[in-house]
Amino acid sequence: MGWLFGRRRETQDANEMLRQYNETEAARLAPMTADGAAVRAAGDLSTARTSTEFVVEDVFTITGRGRIATGTVRSGILRVDDAIEIVRQGAVEAATSITGIEMFRKRASEATVGELAGILLRDAVDVRRGDIIRPAASA
Repeated sequence: MGWLFGRRRETQDANEMLRQYNETEAARLAPMTADGAAVRAAGDLSTARTSTEFVVEDVFTITGRGRIATGTVRSGILRVDDAIEIVRQGAVEAATSITGIEMFRKRASEATVGELAGILLRDAVDVRRGDIIRPAASA
């Protein structure tokens, strides 16, 4: 119990606070996890490739490694050796491929919905914060 600006404030039970937090997080994550689960369950690569989006948060250039875009997979699955395109404001800026995917202190062969990852790009293309990386349209 405490006082806040002259009014008595009721303390919230830790279990009740945790329950409310879990409900809001479940509601926030439901669209992302439902889409990812459907794509993984279906196993249909064409669906996964067309709906895949990776939002770029930051870009680094590491000597000896190349250009790395960090961010979050919003939908779908990205895999090593995928041909990708960088989209900025709805227009395709560049095309390249993924040579590696790394997550916190580990290397991975794929990144799925909701995961934070660093994507190593084959070419030194112009990538900026806010860009979308998605699989290239197959011809």
